[in-house]
Amino acid sequence: MLEAVEGLDLSAFEGGYRADGQGGAGYPPVVLVTLLFYCYSKGVRSSRGIERACWDDLGCRIITANRAVDRSTVARFVQRHRDALTQLFVQVLALCGSRGLVDLSAVAVDGSPMDANASRDSDKQLHRLEAVIARCEDEIGALMDDACDHARLVETGDIWDADSEPQRDDWPKLSRLCDLLARARTQGPGPAL
Repeated sequence: MLEAVEGLDLSAFEGGYRADGQGGAGYPPVVLVTLLFYCYSKGVRSSRGIERACWDDLGCRIITANRAVDRSTVARFVQRHRDALTQLFVQVLALCGSRGLVDLSAVAVDGSPMDANASRDSDKQLHRLEAVIARCEDEIGALMDDACDHARLVETGDIWDADSEPQRDDWPKLSRLCDLLARARTQGPGPAL
């Protein structure tokens, strides 16, 4: 870690230090940057955790020359040099890529799982969408025709014993078909499968 950070361009950090001799002696930027990278690579990201690691972790003690860096120093350094640290992480990624440690063809921010509607059936071609729309319209039309025919028969009195006729509950099916039809009409054509 020490060798890797010494090979990076830390000139953006040097401008934040006073050259007039005023104030207390600050930690060299190479020490704090190395400490941050080392702790971040071990999963320690809070300034309090980094302060504890300066007491407990041998790697941190080697980096800081056995000096304990307090949490406010770490927090102020990160806050003051946020943009420079961001650029430095890009340099570190390029360094890891040049050494073959990472494959730069696919870099992800994190591995957070997310729910997504990304199945093959959710992305349809235009002709498949048109077929779904036509099928839904036909089935909805048939259900509505059946309902109208049944209502006419009841009104004219052609059904003598309505209680003996089996009850039909087409409303759930009609609701599903209308939902599918609305989704198919709003979905645009996707790439060819």
